[in-house]
Amino acid sequence: MKRKVNVDLQDVNLIDAGISVYTNELTLRLMNYDDLELRGTVARRGVFHSFYNPSDFTRFKFPVKSTLFPSWVIGGPVYELKYKIARAILKPFIHTYNSFIGDIKSDIFLFWGNRAPFPPIKGKVITYVHDIIPLRAHTSEFTPNVIENAKRELYNVIDKAAKIITVSEFSKRDIIEYTHIDASRVDVVYNGVNAEAFQQPFDHEAIRAKYNLPEKYVLYFGTCGPRKNVESVIRAYARLPEAVRKEYALVITNPLEVTKACAAKNNVTPCYIDGVSATDKSAVYQMASVLVWPSFYEGFGLPIIEAQAAGTPVVCSNVTSLPEVAGDAAVLVEPMDTEAMAAGIERCLYDAPFRQDLIAKGRENVKRFTWDDAAKKLHDIIMSV
Repeated sequence: MKRKVNVDLQDVNLIDAGISVYTNELTLRLMNYDDLELRGTVARRGVFHSFYNPSDFTRFKFPVKSTLFPSWVIGGPVYELKYKIARAILKPFIHTYNSFIGDIKSDIFLFWGNRAPFPPIKGKVITYVHDIIPLRAHTSEFTPNVIENAKRELYNVIDKAAKIITVSEFSKRDIIEYTHIDASRVDVVYNGVNAEAFQQPFDHEAIRAKYNLPEKYVLYFGTCGPRKNVESVIRAYARLPEAVRKEYALVITNPLEVTKACAAKNNVTPCYIDGVSATDKSAVYQMASVLVWPSFYEGFGLPIIEAQAAGTPVVCSNVTSLPEVAGDAAVLVEPMDTEAMAAGIERCLYDAPFRQDLIAKGRENVKRFTWDDAAKKLHDIIMSV
């Protein structure tokens, strides 16, 4: 029996965004299943602009439609009086999510980004909840409004979803512990990585010139919010012998002022990169001598398997999802143990047999994380609800 599935494509064209990557990778693969009849929805962003251009969706071989009304009419907080009035006027005309998107045919509705619509839905709902970081990682990254909205969205998902999909066994345990929902409602589908793309040859000198990269470097790749614990990378690097620091520079992406202040305090002068495009990051990983990633809290930890796919040794935290994702192919350390972190970095740089073993294990580890496997698991979940 064919299942009729409406796929939320709201974020599918966000350049370089993680949500866009997995939405594209999985939706394109779902098209290959003959027992699925797909259609897509793009919610209008505003009254006069939808951010919907049909030519942007031609890669999807199924109908994709924009909604008549903006997305804020049915979900999310609105603070300005004019939006509150508009929502109050329009809401009586939207009895269900189905009427909002003009779809009375689909029996399954698939959402990707830790959310589900607030109106009633006629059909089964499957929603990805990648993590509940704002509710569990108690750091200064999140304002009270962000935390409250995350809680509101999560419990709406629990109310609506026949199945919740998350990206690690750790995240599954975390969601169950926080919400007390039945474990049978939560399934794990790992993220994937296009390993071949991270192994392709690049013009390294062109990339080096573009980002002003040093000849040899230790890499931190990601954002620099408090949860990412980048200060421990800096302190660990500062512990390395002077000769090591002269040979290997430290490269940090997307630094904050607090990142730069920590580096100055520790007499470290990193090479800072304000952003790396999706097309260049494979080369940045390949040229790095080691990736250091000591995050306090992750639902998955994609840079770990990206670095492993690129043949770069990894030193990372031994907490939350990271041991599950890294497997036996990384040096695992306590996130605040900068002495152990420094020792792991130095061993990856100078212990050649250990380094090669870690690289080989990394390339084997990433075989666990393919988009084809993820799409197959997602397909099977769709067919089971």
